[in-house]
Amino acid sequence: MRHAPIPHRRKVLLLGLGAVALVLLGAGAGAALLLSGAYSTAATKQHFAITYRVLETGLRYSLESNAEEIEVPDLSRVAKIEVGHACYRRYCVQCHGAPGVARDPIGRGQLPSPSRLEQSAREWPPSHLFYVTQKGVRMTGMPAWEYRISQEGLWSTVAFLKRMPFMTQAEYAAMGARSDDIACPAPSGGHPYSVERARTMFQQYSCHNCHRIDGVVGPETYIGPALHEWPARAYIAGVVPNTRANLARWIADPQVFSPTTLMPDMDVVDEHAQHMARYLFEQQ
Repeated sequence: MRHAPIPHRRKVLLLGLGAVALVLLGAGAGAALLLSGAYSTAATKQHFAITYRVLETGLRYSLESNAEEIEVPDLSRVAKIEVGHACYRRYCVQCHGAPGVARDPIGRGQLPSPSRLEQSAREWPPSHLFYVTQKGVRMTGMPAWEYRISQEGLWSTVAFLKRMPFMTQAEYAAMGARSDDIACPAPSGGHPYSVERARTMFQQYSCHNCHRIDGVVGPETYIGPALHEWPARAYIAGVVPNTRANLARWIADPQVFSPTTLMPDMDVVDEHAQHMARYLFEQQ
């Protein structure tokens, strides 16, 4: 006995319901595993091989998508190898090492382990190196250096990275001696204000690790006061009138106003401090 064919619309509906059921089943299984405590978050437990491959594949495709619009300048004209070495020595060697130089303990103990950049620098195009250095990589511990290093410094770092795979230990040490008095340049400013960029600044300076801030996702911390309803406050930390200009100066150097404050100097550049102050006054 032949069964009547299932109408096309009904087939699509059944396939859709089946897909939704599989997604819900997978989400439920993942939630059960997470809530049971059976999934180890210890950095001494390596990722599953499939987890590592998925992360690597996601990084590769993200780079191909996001870095394709980056125009690579003539590095021989705009970049300075010694400046790139200074930036690498200041911010990168601790986790990635260098020719003849081991990573610091903080770099050795991370999971996933930061890669040795001699191979990445050889294989990746300059646009990919610039994007990763500028924006960082989520869930790896790789920071976004655009909030610490100027555009010139970022491109100089890329130029140094492209040179590093061909350096000997002696050549790396000699370049270090030549760049010993060179500082990695901080951001020079000129970026327009935006709400999203200001939120990113609060994250990049780790403000949300001590304060709860509207619109910034982070831990439920109570080390410092919550920064909600900021315009309603009369004083900043009880010492200076609450104006936007005073708040920017406080963010940039709080211990000038109050030497006994527990708030540390986070090396916030002036433009970033102004954007963060504006956010607290306007996004309430």
